[in-house]
Formats: sequence, C-alpha cells, structure tokens
Amino acid sequence: MNQEDQENHNPEYHGNVSLLVSDANSTALNFINPFNSEIQTFQASFPKGVVYVTQSGLYGIITHREHDFTETFNLGGEIDHGDHSHSLGETGLTDTNFESMKPTHFKSEQGYVAVYNDGDATLSLFKENDINGGASVSNIATGTAAHHGAMVIFDNGNIAVTNLGSGISLPEKVHIINQQGEVISQEEQSLSTSGIHGSAGNDDTAIFGAASGILVVQDNGDQRIIDYPESFEEEVWFGSILATNEPDLFIGYTAAKGVYFIDISTEEVTPLLETSDLFKCMVSLDGNEVVSLTKTGSFTITDVSTQEHVYTGTMGVTLDTESTDHSSITSNVDYFEDYLFVSIPTSNKIIQYNLSEMNIEKEYDLDITPYQFKVLSYDIAH
Repeated sequence: MNQEDQENHNPEYHGNVSLLVSDANSTALNFINPFNSEIQTFQASFPKGVVYVTQSGLYGIITHREHDFTETFNLGGEIDHGDHSHSLGETGLTDTNFESMKPTHFKSEQGYVAVYNDGDATLSLFKENDINGGASVSNIATGTAAHHGAMVIFDNGNIAVTNLGSGISLPEKVHIINQQGEVISQEEQSLSTSGIHGSAGNDDTAIFGAASGILVVQDNGDQRIIDYPESFEEEVWFGSILATNEPDLFIGYTAAKGVYFIDISTEEVTPLLETSDLFKCMVSLDGNEVVSLTKTGSFTITDVSTQEHVYTGTMGVTLDTESTDHSSITSNVDYFEDYLFVSIPTSNKIIQYNLSEMNIEKEYDLDITPYQFKVLSYDIAH
C-alpha cells in the first residue's frame, strides 16, 4: 500500500469508522475499529438485535422484534481537523429508545428515522439529529390493519406506507399519510397488487416490490406498475428494493434470478448480475456502489453511475448460508470503501477483505457469535 493509500485509510482522515456487532446468544455488542483492531464491548437490552445504520452513518439502530423494543447507538469519538476538532459525543448506547409492537422494517431518509411496527401497523418516527440528546419518538397510526409492512419517507415529510387491503399476511396496496397519520391520498389512486415486500425511494417517488410488478408511487398519490422482464417465471418477483445515488435508478433482487437495475424513468429492468445462487445484496451508504455476494463467496461490486463492475472475485471462505426464517444465524456482509466485511457465525469471527489487494487482510476472532452487524462511519467535510 503506497503512502497515498495509507493516508486515505487513516482513521483520522475518515473520521470514525467502526463495526457494530450484535450477539446471537447474549446482550453483548462488539464495537470493532478496523484500522487499529480495537474491540470494545457494550451491553444491549436483549440478545439477537437486528442492527441498522442511519443515513449519516453516525448512529446504529438496534431493533428487538420479539421484545417490542428499539435502541440506538452513537459512533461517538472526535474528528481531528488539525487546528480544531469535532466531538461526536460519547460512544455507546444513547437515551433514544422506545417500546413498540414488533418493530421490523427500518428506514433512515430525509433526516428522519422510521421503524414499521408489524404488531399494530404503526410507525415510530424521529429525527436523526436528535438521537444523541434523546429524540422525541412519534407513534403514528398508518390507517390499516396490522401486517408485515414497509414505508418510504418523501422530501415533503409525507410517507408512502403499505396497506393490507385484501391481503392476509403481505399487504396489497400503498397509500400516503402525513406525520399525523391522516391518509392524504385518494382510495382510487391505490392500485391492487398480489403481495408487496420491500421498498425504497427518492425525494418524490417510492417503489415497492410486488408479486404482480414493481409498484411506483409518486408523492401526489399517482401510481403505476412496471412489469418484470419476460424471462421472469410467474412466481418470481423482487422481494427487496434498494435506492441508489441516482434518483431514477433502483436495485431489485431475488435469489432465484439475481440483481437488477430498475430505471423508473424508462421503465426498463436490466440485469446487473444474473445468478440463481445469490446470497446477499446491498448498496453502499453513499449509494454509489452495489455489492452482490453469492453463497459460494464470489462477489461483484458495481458502480451505479457507469453500471460497470469495479471488483469481481471470490473470497475463498465458507459462508454460513443456511436459513429457515428471518431469525436464522447466517453470514452478513457490509462494505466500506475498499473493504468487504463478512461475518462467519459458526467460527465466531468477522473477515476483513481488502478489495484492492484481493485478499483477506484481517480476521477478528470474537468472544460472541456475530448475529447482525453494520459499519458506522462518519466524517465532517471542510
């Protein structure tokens, strides 16, 4: 690694960067700094927390669906800018936590954090900037019966949220509410689908994965459906949707067919990676790259703006891929600049893979069984 690369991977250059890892068996949280290999331990409220990261990268959100509880974690620390520094507060769990019924689906966008509560079809909503001081959390009724729901926050503060409709477990419609829980779209605007799962959005558009097509919802309530490619079999559809840094370009993926770009301006759905062996797919926090990982450990990292593969390879490790339900203990993946991080729960470790060198740079042997983790990273540009 040359001097320029070393400077670019200096933790002071990046601000703070760490992995927040929950344990499958205890309340322990591991907090790993990948640049000095320091591991700190904190205590969550419950084991097996699902870890998310906020829009800025500064906070971790930890949901405990089976315990009706959500808590938050501050990356913390200090960013040194030579003649001055910026304090990010104390590292650890913050005063922002709340009870709700089966907190499940997570969104952090437009400066807000939202958690959809499957138990009663409410939304828990608060501002990201208020987390460290103890955010005021609103509990918003969404105007529908309880179900496995999803949502998108628009730039105007209104929220596109699933409506159970005639569905039994999965919702079949989407409507728009304001932050007081009032339904502000018209009933006739809501198109019926044959099941919805997964959502993403930009400032004024939300899209949802549906069995009958990709549902596109505008902030004025207008809706349309984009058809899947003709090569998709009848039962194949996108159950997961991801946003990118391109407002009209989204990612849809399914284990049966692979990863696809969805262009909502042209209504074209084109393959990024065609495979029947897909294990994980994610978009980097800045929305610039898409990470696709197969069950055999082969990976593809794709630049969103050019739609070209910038890294392809095979990690050469055995992943824990067997899953029976959402709470299964499997490998997870996250991405930071030139690094892939992958957990191997059966070995109680996390792998740090250097993409520039195409090799495993570090292995972190943990005293916990990694359940979920995310990279928290934050900097203040001058």
